[in-house]
Amino acid sequence: MLLAVSSILFALMFLGVPIAIALSLAAVGGLTFSDANLPLTVVVQRYFTAVDSFPLLAIPFFMLAGELMMVGTMAQRITNMAYACVGWLRGGLAQVSTLASMFFAGISGSGAADTAAVGKMMIPAMEKKGYDKGFAASTVATAGTIAVVIPPSIPMIVYGVTAGVSIGALFTAGIIPGILIGLSIMALNYYTARKKGYDTEGGKFEIITFRKALKEGIWALFLPIIIIGGIRTGIFTPTESAAIAAAYALIIGMFVYKDLKIKHLPQVLLQAGITTAMVIFIIAAANVFGWLLTAEQVPQKLAAMITNFTDNKYFILLLINMVLFVTGCFLNASAAITILAPLFLPLVTGVGIDPVFFGLIMVVNLALGLITPPVGLDLFIVQGIANIPLDQLIRAILPFILVLTIDLMLITYIPQISMWLPSVLGP
Repeated sequence: MLLAVSSILFALMFLGVPIAIALSLAAVGGLTFSDANLPLTVVVQRYFTAVDSFPLLAIPFFMLAGELMMVGTMAQRITNMAYACVGWLRGGLAQVSTLASMFFAGISGSGAADTAAVGKMMIPAMEKKGYDKGFAASTVATAGTIAVVIPPSIPMIVYGVTAGVSIGALFTAGIIPGILIGLSIMALNYYTARKKGYDTEGGKFEIITFRKALKEGIWALFLPIIIIGGIRTGIFTPTESAAIAAAYALIIGMFVYKDLKIKHLPQVLLQAGITTAMVIFIIAAANVFGWLLTAEQVPQKLAAMITNFTDNKYFILLLINMVLFVTGCFLNASAAITILAPLFLPLVTGVGIDPVFFGLIMVVNLALGLITPPVGLDLFIVQGIANIPLDQLIRAILPFILVLTIDLMLITYIPQISMWLPSVLGP
């Protein structure tokens, strides 16, 4: 049965069928081949069971908050703040792109949204400054992966719901790894800028420019602090924090910056609704697929097979990372988490690995899927903005994939990178 289901899924993906539909049809095929003689109405029931979850309400609210923040001058203010901080460094515009993505990561939780917002502003500016088009697009695409690591993160919410662990703890665990990834990208930017002679004029940090940018962008930068601070102090839950974030973005846009108008709201709500529907549909379909695997006792068989081979948790983490990396090349992060978390959790908890720590590893690993072919979403977003051939873009992004892979290994084998902050702040 497992072979039949996998064959159906990969055949449909090869034909270009949307992932949610491919997962659903593969599940239907699995039920057909199963010996359990379950009715196909189970598929519909599992759809509703998967999304009938209060914590998942955080997804539409964070999507709405991100859309509201992207309207008007909000994105430009955040970029100006990033420019004031690092624009004077070697490879300044590349560094600005990365830091701006880190700022946006604390607002939307969506890699695609961050990549599109930063890419539209920074890729043309980098090209005008003489940067190679492939390097410019690769920098923005790779920095967009930080959005699913630094909280709020949609994949973290999905993992928290799927694995039954604290979303607040996951958010806290993602802060330092997200900063590490951002600094690693900036280090590669600096090396490449020196090697290829970008921004040779240099500059220096100007406190006056910084103060002005901070004054203009401070209200937008408060949002991540409100989200994390409110969750960690127990003032509100992650779901409530998402609703507060949306309300905050609406108030700041309409009454402080005054560039969000009533006429913008229909389009903002429509776009947030479309994006949310896509994510929720994928989660529902993946839940059906994952439920089928669980019903066939695949997690137990997988755990037994691996533990019979080795019980070394470090080697097990390496094997899981390899599986996740390949999976991320083909599946959306939310779908991969919904399917694979129930498969791997019995195994990792059995060898003493913290579920929160494992969730962080899953999220960081699957973030790489945003920039790896054949379905890397960030790749196709920057390809459209930069108007660059895909093969040229893939060659340019390979050094960034290597850097992020090194970061993944550090996060995997030095647990303190992710777990120190949650241990200090508490569960």
